[in-house]
Amino acid sequence: MATASRLATERMTLSVIRVERRRKAPRVKFCALEGPMLVVIEADNEDEARAICAEAGLEFVDLCDD
Repeated sequence: MATASRLATERMTLSVIRVERRRKAPRVKFCALEGPMLVVIEADNEDEARAICAEAGLEFVDLCDD
């Protein structure tokens, strides 16, 4: 008896956003979601991270653990 198999494919779009501004103060890592993918954003503060998320269409999560 033949068994039927199904091939599942998933298409993923990855956006890379790099904003660099060198400062003496250390940057903080924030997590965001792009669909099912977790994205790490480095920003000076939470407001900047939220602005980056809004601009890129990401869902802001919170501060990331190192």
